[in-house]
Amino acid sequence: MNQASANPLGTAPIGSLVRKFAVPSIIAMIVSALYNIVDRIYIGHIPEIGRTALAGVGLTFPILMLISACAALASFGGAPLSSIKRGE
Repeated sequence: MNQASANPLGTAPIGSLVRKFAVPSIIAMIVSALYNIVDRIYIGHIPEIGRTALAGVGLTFPILMLISACAALASFGGAPLSSIKRGE
């Protein structure tokens, strides 16, 4: 197996690379959004505390997204720095 077939990022056409790498990400995001929508529908239908529970989910979801974004920022930036330091 030669280098071009092992790593097509430098040689393959941009359009096929976008389809190959973006489509699975888009599908995962759609599934996640549908999960959140269905989850809110079920929470909203809880007989006595549905409205309160739905409000709680609405308040905590942005906080969880912020925490996830900070964790991703640290990990995506920290992993290459860690590899560079280990390589030295």
